[in-house]
Amino acid sequence: MSFSRTRLLFATLTLILPLAGGCKSPARVDPAPVPTAQIADPESLPPWIDMPLSWEKLRTLELWIAAQDGDRRNYWLVEGELQLAGGRLELSRRELSQEKARGNTELLITRIKSARVGLEKIAQDANANGSQRTRAGEGLARADRLLSELGKPALTLGVPLVARAQWGASPAISANLTRNKGGWKRITVHHSAEADPVPLDGTLESSAEGLRQIQRSHLKSKQPPWGDIGYHFLIDPQGRVFQGRELAWQGAHASGNNNIQNIGVCMLGNFEEDTPTEAALSSLGKLLDNLRRVYSIPRREVHTHQQFKSTACPGKYLEPWVERYAQDEAQKSRAAARPNEASSQKPKTGVKSTGKSTGSKSAGKPAAGTKKSVN
Repeated sequence: MSFSRTRLLFATLTLILPLAGGCKSPARVDPAPVPTAQIADPESLPPWIDMPLSWEKLRTLELWIAAQDGDRRNYWLVEGELQLAGGRLELSRRELSQEKARGNTELLITRIKSARVGLEKIAQDANANGSQRTRAGEGLARADRLLSELGKPALTLGVPLVARAQWGASPAISANLTRNKGGWKRITVHHSAEADPVPLDGTLESSAEGLRQIQRSHLKSKQPPWGDIGYHFLIDPQGRVFQGRELAWQGAHASGNNNIQNIGVCMLGNFEEDTPTEAALSSLGKLLDNLRRVYSIPRREVHTHQQFKSTACPGKYLEPWVERYAQDEAQKSRAAARPNEASSQKPKTGVKSTGKSTGSKSAGKPAAGTKKSVN
């Protein structure tokens, strides 16, 4: 056999043998292809691209994502969020047996739920490519299986909850968060009262943009840096309840040690100037009722921000409602009969309700001589 024919036979076998081997086992699913234009310059690659999966890599991812422009969602930002969520899920899976044996599954459940939120966001992200959305969907299925194996039922709050993924929350930076310990003992009610709020038009998207603005402010303008939006729940004028900071983490809404074991609930609006809508108050009442039920929080431990700090928060038109709610059970029926007493104190002219669907704002400027109400 000539040398050239030998080379031809060798080349043919080289192509055929891998294909034959592939029939013996399922094909490996490769990660999403990287666009050629984005790998031409090695210096443009993110620092985590070659790091093996570890908690150190996830911390690097968190910090890298926080430094990106969230409004410019390119391939690498989506991929970074996907690898962060998928990494949390995989490391939790690896630790599952060991932590179950120790009877210490709460941290795993928190990690898996956090990963699930991130994966859900990617699965619905128009900026993600098909492979990224597919991988996110597969991750969601794995997360659900792990949660089912851990036997942890989802928290039922008695009101529909708009998840973080639905309102476009940025990933939390766990390195800048403090884990909540010992359950929850009180709840504090706030109003958002931003100096330059997003105008609310009654749609879910406008409220979602309002939340994203608050989260950006909390992530970028606080010292020391915060790891997420400060409140655990937020309510818009239409009564929609939004998931804020995960309940696994201590909030940042009542100043210093006042945040310990203290759930933060924020109503979108400036209630020094406007009255809360009936829809928002109804959702607030249901949310408070169910949080107290789940965590055995006494009614008297529902507070206003004013009780912890010199501030106008939650505003003169919301404060009386919260104070009546916090009264003892003997007075509950009378308080329920007067849910809108605060609105009777409001001047009849010159004030617009935050519940209007056109041109309304989530918050106006705080009244003169009062401190800004956010944190």
